[in-house]
Amino acid sequence: MAVNLSRDDEELIRLSASQAALPQYQQMQAQGIEALGDILGMDTGIFSDYAQQKEEELRGFQPERPERLLESPKPFDWWKEKAALNSMNTIVPMMGFAIGTTMQAIPHPIAKIVGKGINWATFAITYNANLADTLQEHEDTAGRELSRPEKLKAAVVASGVTYLDMLVPRTGASAMSQTIAKTFGKGGLEATKKSLQSMVLMNRQSLAAQAKTGGKFLGGLVAKEMGTEAGQKALQIGTSVEPGRLATSEGLQDILEESVIAGPTVGIVGSPAAVGQARSFNRDINTARRLSKEYNQGLAEQQSIRSKKSIAGDKINIPEYQSTFNKLAKEGGQMFEKKVGAPLSKTAMGTKVISPIKEGLIKGYRGIAEKPLAELDRIVRNADSGFVFHTANKLRQMFVPTESGSNQLGESIGPTDFYSVRDTKSGLYLKPVIEILNKYSNKQKFAGHMFKSFDPNVSKYFVDSLRTEGGIADPSLLNGTGVSKESIDADIQTIREQLDLAHSDLRQSGIGIEYIEDYLTNPVSPEAVEKNRAAFIKILKKSNARAVKEAKAKGEKVRKLTDKEINRIADDIIGNVDPDILTVRESLRPKSKKQKQGPVKQPGFEKARSATWKYVDEYAAEEGLNFREQNIEKVLTGYLQKVATRVASVRAFGQNASLLKKHLDDLVSANAIEQKDIDRVYDVYDGVHNLYKKDADPDLLAVSKVATTVGAITHLGLATLSSITELAWIGERAGFRHMLATIPKALRYSMEGIKTWKQSKYVEPGENQQAMSLLGFNLDPRVNERLDALFSTDHNAILNAWFRGPMGAYLTQWTNFNRNWAAQAMLHNINHRANSIIAGDISDIEQRRLNSELKENGISQELFQELINVFTDPVTGKVKVDILDKDKMNQVLRTKRVMVKPATKKKQAKYLSKKDARQIRARDLLMPWLHKVVDDVVVHPKATNRPMWMSDPKFAIIAQLKTFPIVFGNTVVKRLLKKLNPKQCSPDFGAAVGAAGGIAMAYALVHAAEMMKAAIRQTDYEDPGIRETLDRAGLTGWVGLVGGAGRFQEGATTALGGTAFSFVDRAFEDFLSPIYTGGTAEEKLEAFPNLGTWLAESIDASLGPAGIYFKPFEGGE
Repeated sequence: MAVNLSRDDEELIRLSASQAALPQYQQMQAQGIEALGDILGMDTGIFSDYAQQKEEELRGFQPERPERLLESPKPFDWWKEKAALNSMNTIVPMMGFAIGTTMQAIPHPIAKIVGKGINWATFAITYNANLADTLQEHEDTAGRELSRPEKLKAAVVASGVTYLDMLVPRTGASAMSQTIAKTFGKGGLEATKKSLQSMVLMNRQSLAAQAKTGGKFLGGLVAKEMGTEAGQKALQIGTSVEPGRLATSEGLQDILEESVIAGPTVGIVGSPAAVGQARSFNRDINTARRLSKEYNQGLAEQQSIRSKKSIAGDKINIPEYQSTFNKLAKEGGQMFEKKVGAPLSKTAMGTKVISPIKEGLIKGYRGIAEKPLAELDRIVRNADSGFVFHTANKLRQMFVPTESGSNQLGESIGPTDFYSVRDTKSGLYLKPVIEILNKYSNKQKFAGHMFKSFDPNVSKYFVDSLRTEGGIADPSLLNGTGVSKESIDADIQTIREQLDLAHSDLRQSGIGIEYIEDYLTNPVSPEAVEKNRAAFIKILKKSNARAVKEAKAKGEKVRKLTDKEINRIADDIIGNVDPDILTVRESLRPKSKKQKQGPVKQPGFEKARSATWKYVDEYAAEEGLNFREQNIEKVLTGYLQKVATRVASVRAFGQNASLLKKHLDDLVSANAIEQKDIDRVYDVYDGVHNLYKKDADPDLLAVSKVATTVGAITHLGLATLSSITELAWIGERAGFRHMLATIPKALRYSMEGIKTWKQSKYVEPGENQQAMSLLGFNLDPRVNERLDALFSTDHNAILNAWFRGPMGAYLTQWTNFNRNWAAQAMLHNINHRANSIIAGDISDIEQRRLNSELKENGISQELFQELINVFTDPVTGKVKVDILDKDKMNQVLRTKRVMVKPATKKKQAKYLSKKDARQIRARDLLMPWLHKVVDDVVVHPKATNRPMWMSDPKFAIIAQLKTFPIVFGNTVVKRLLKKLNPKQCSPDFGAAVGAAGGIAMAYALVHAAEMMKAAIRQTDYEDPGIRETLDRAGLTGWVGLVGGAGRFQEGATTALGGTAFSFVDRAFEDFLSPIYTGGTAEEKLEAFPNLGTWLAESIDASLGPAGIYFKPFEGGE
């Protein structure tokens, strides 16, 4: 229906044809409902008012081409205006049916129902518009308002008009939905080796052939639309009060105009469908290539780890893909070779310019941004035998769990990677211990447990009870403390149980308890050593000399330690480096004499170091010093954290990294790995143990720590607002429905935290706080590994305190809020799927997603069923997985004998006794699973997901603020791409929609954050634009760094050089440059106000959101 409206009121807002399209369509909808109300005798006053409102709005549209088509001097301009005005009549049915039909293609009952609903709604909306159009045609012909019977007749005619109107949109929508369904599925291809091999060997259609196919489809669509539009108009005229108008020139011109307006419009709207049809053949080939790659990778996975038989002959032969660009490049190269007589790669230009640039770009990316274990990923993907695949996969999973969304094989019987075991064991050991210690601490009001302290006598009572034989402590220590002996003794018994649990894990890991107890329960205080470093070194030398002398008298040998080694021991203690964990090169022997770069063991140094401690306490006491830790919290938490690390190290890598070395040797024997990649694995091993490049100059590290601290405080006052986008990834990873369902628990966590924060006395932690502690998060409010890794060199007490307060915008609390929400959403997801399995109504797509999730976490279907049985309520029959249910979480599901030494050619593998077999409990499956999901949402930089140079403390200044975009790109962005790009993983349209939803939500949250920042800074909001919004959401990854992008920084200097370099840059620009380049004394003096302004801005920035109205140095005054 074309409208021609005059505009009498000069105050009306002028509308163009495209701007008038929507209000006209809305008016037609209201008029259609109004007519149906008249026919059915229903009151539709609200819709009549709405139609009148839109009519008033449309008075602002004045057509530029009001004449008829055949009378217009500019027919194309006439068509453009009429097509724009009536575009909604084509767009709505075409897009509605495309979305509805695509939703029905998703193998999920809810999606199918929603899809049908959308299709029916589209039909209803289209019918409504056609009813209004038919009524308008009949009324214009009659020259009066229609009677009720005439309106009923028009309603019947509108049904026929709608039927004709649906023919073309359904065709176009069907083509569009098929394109999407084929892209995110198997494309209707039979996934057999024979059929896939046939498809991948087919030649792709040329661009001309594709254009021909698409053009033919689009031409048919346009012709069909023109025909149906003509039929619709003829039906409307023929059923009016003057059907004879059909034979008049005016009636024929009406029919012509309708068909001319609609046909090309459909051609434009239907172009995506035409492109889909044009690429259909080549898309099938692409799908076949993807499925063939999955088939080939699955061959190696299905083989036994013992199978060294090559699967190359069983693989589908996938020819190298030649894109149009590659073909042109190849043809150009051939022409060049024919002209010059040599290929380009052999010329000076190729060898000296092109090849170095190409190799440099590849090496640059791998060195600057790629994850350090990427080569292991490549070995797994390209493995040509089961032996290589499973060996490389096990080696990789010593360091990291299987990536989410990869559908790759996880470690059997739950994750055993280093970080998963360490963090979950830390939570298991420390949660009850820290809760007990918090009961006896003196906390500050409005500070939570951040600045807690212990009464020295209470602390000594704890220490003496736990250290002395029989647990005897002087009861008089508790006099005047207000502490009940019965209460504290009961809590000490609970702590002993936790120590016994830790000892049990040590035993089940093959680590001697006596050795651990002798050293770790009586630790040295880093603060005491740092305070009296010179005295400590003097005493250590004296103790070593005595140990050497006594050993010699007994006919034994203990080596005298060098000054360098003595200093290293002191620096390791001050730097919290565990002396019982050696670098991999210190722990292992070389494979053979020929392996020059292999690991080297230093048994003499280790023996001498152990003997050296024997007399330290005696000599320290003689000088009135005590280097042992007296703070009970540091004693216990330090010990249990070290136990967790030792257990994780042995379970992941074997004793002294023997399993790590065994797998590397196996890959070497299969010629599957190079020495440089072995060295990289060794570096990552050192990195996860916090030993990588720890021999750096202490003074350099101290300067680095100061620089990164100042840089973070002056740049990151509003980092919490920048981190608001993390909310988007909760829904993307755990499911938006589960995210929404757990909003109450997420808010409850905040209320629990506020309750603890505002009290000066002990408050029992809430359920959500306990869950976080069990996962290994928020155990010690003074330690936040994630923030240390993101913004500093090492553990940084200043930054941890700053980020927990108003000046740091409570970033720590926000991080833990998101972690808790992610864990609760995933628990809800697990419970939902478990209950669906019991009810027998789990959908195929949900089952497939669950299978993939279980596979990645090393949980078999049988084990998951056992988990379901453990957590099923016998009364209700419902499953409720509750990680706080200690009894159920400790249910033993499997036992696994522990290998102490791997087998060699001459000896069999050595295992612990059956009584020390490792017990696989429900918690061993659930806690790493939840921990992995939390890390998927809240990015946590580790030695395994950031480039190796970022683990080197010497580069901490440069690495500052780069960690987030690089790690985010290596984790979240990679996961999103896998979901959105069906060529990279098993396609799942629903997962793709979830990923797209997460990106859209993150995009919106960036704008919300920028609005809040502008309000805090009291400046006008500026739209960051598309590129900058994606940068601040982290979606550009490491690439965005080049342009000064990223969540936490602004400008290329800060992005590339870190905050320290931005300080240097500004110092030259604002201070040094005026002094050295200024001509007059006045010009030189301008540098000092610049310095004052800089200092003032830095101090103001460090106040964060707390400085909205408090700017004591604003303007440099």
